[in-house]
Amino acid sequence: MRTEITKDVLRRAAAAFQTKGKLRSCVPYGSGHINDTFRLDCEIPYILQRMNRDIFRDIPALMRNISLVTSFLREKILSRGGDPERECLNLIPTRDGKSFYRDPDGECWRAYLFIERASSYNLVRRPEDFRESGRAFGNFQLLLSDFDASLLTETIADFHDTKNASSAFGKR
Repeated sequence: MRTEITKDVLRRAAAAFQTKGKLRSCVPYGSGHINDTFRLDCEIPYILQRMNRDIFRDIPALMRNISLVTSFLREKILSRGGDPERECLNLIPTRDGKSFYRDPDGECWRAYLFIERASSYNLVRRPEDFRESGRAFGNFQLLLSDFDASLLTETIADFHDTKNASSAFGKR
């Protein structure tokens, strides 16, 4: 059973990360259905997430994968003259230098820089949105084209197997 998220739980989780400035507010953010997501307002804004341990059973492997991919993307974006703080997720380390924080109840938290003026959609509203999402995904694939995927750990069996996912959806 997952622990209730109280203000004290949020304060402790937020305090575990290397954020800049004093925490002014922490409010629920977005409409995700897997993790619990909050916007932290400090000197700059951050995203704080409690990861769903029922879905992600190997949090260290998940976070290692995210660290590897985001570090790789950051270098690629910098080499192309881009802005990695807008074009890539940026993990915020814990105060002891880790990629995630495990609270006393065993819940696992991660933090990212908040990307100002970014949008995400649960549903496509216009053809342009669909086109832009395809363009973004294509760029993501291009940036990762020479990433050594053998470094990654499979954290959910067959999750990225398109053929398997297609047949699973067809059986519903």
